[in-house]
Amino acid sequence: MLHSVSVIMPCYNSAKFIRKTIESVLSQSYENYEILIIDDGSTDETRDILERYLPNIKILSHPNSANLGVGASMNLGVQAAKGDLIAFSDHDDLWHPNKLIEQVEIFDKYADVGLVYTNVSVIDEDDSELFEVYQHGFRELNKPEVLLLKCYIITASSVMVRHKMFEEMGLFRTDIHPADHDMWLRMIEKTKFFYVAKCLASHRRHPGQVSSGRKIWEDGFVILREACKRYPYGISAKRKRLAVLNYRLGQYDWAHKVYWKAAKHFLLAGMFDPFRGVEVLLPFIFHGSEPN
Repeated sequence: MLHSVSVIMPCYNSAKFIRKTIESVLSQSYENYEILIIDDGSTDETRDILERYLPNIKILSHPNSANLGVGASMNLGVQAAKGDLIAFSDHDDLWHPNKLIEQVEIFDKYADVGLVYTNVSVIDEDDSELFEVYQHGFRELNKPEVLLLKCYIITASSVMVRHKMFEEMGLFRTDIHPADHDMWLRMIEKTKFFYVAKCLASHRRHPGQVSSGRKIWEDGFVILREACKRYPYGISAKRKRLAVLNYRLGQYDWAHKVYWKAAKHFLLAGMFDPFRGVEVLLPFIFHGSEPN
C-alpha cells in the first residue's frame, strides 16, 4: 500500500531555524506527502519565510492570526490533514532524508502498530551533535505504565501515527503543557508502539527555547488523574508517578529559593516512593546539596 503522509509543523516566531527545518522535510526520499505548517500568530519574519515555500507547503493559521499554542496548532493540522499517516515536526528540529520512508515501512509491515518513533540526536543551535537520546539496548516495551512514569518520547519530531488514531483518541488537549505526553499515553493504552533504533531526527536545544517552568509538573497531576480513570495502572505505578512529580516540583522550588515548598515536595516524594526517596534525599539531608 502506498501510504500518504501529512507532515504537521507548528511554528511561532521561528525565523531563525524554520528554513533548515523545512528544507530537511523537503529533502525526504519518500515522495507521497504533504506539508502543513501552522503559523501560530508569529510577529517576526516567519510568515514571509513560509510564503517563499509556496506551493510546496500549505500554510494554516488560527482565526484572526491568534497565538493559541502548540496543542491547538497541532489540532488544526490534524483536522486539515489528508494523509492516512501523520508525522510531526517541531519548527527548529531536523529530519534525516530517510525518516519518512523508514517509518512508513514499519506501518506496512505491522498492521497492529499505531505509532512509530525513532532514535533522536540532540543538536545545538549550530547543528553540532551533542548526544543520542536512546542508548544501545533501548527497546519499546509497550507497557503503558512505563510511559506513564516517564515520557521517554522526548520530541514529537520523531513520531508518526496512523491518522485513524485521532478519530479514536480525540485531539491534543490545549489546557495542559505536556499535551504530547497525554496523547502518547492515550494511544499506548489502545495500540502498539514501534521503536526504530536509527537516529532519523535531530532535536535542537538552544537558548531561545521557551521554558515550561513549573506548569509542566503541575499539569502532570492532571495527566495522571485522567490516565488512572481510563486504564488500570495500579497503586504502585500511581505512587511512583506521584513521587516523580513531587520530586520535580521540589527541584524547581529549590532552584527558585522557595525552600519550604521544596521541602514539602521532597518529603511527599519520599513518602510515595520510599526506596527512591532514601536514595536521592539522604545525601541532601546530610550534606545539604541539591538532589539530582
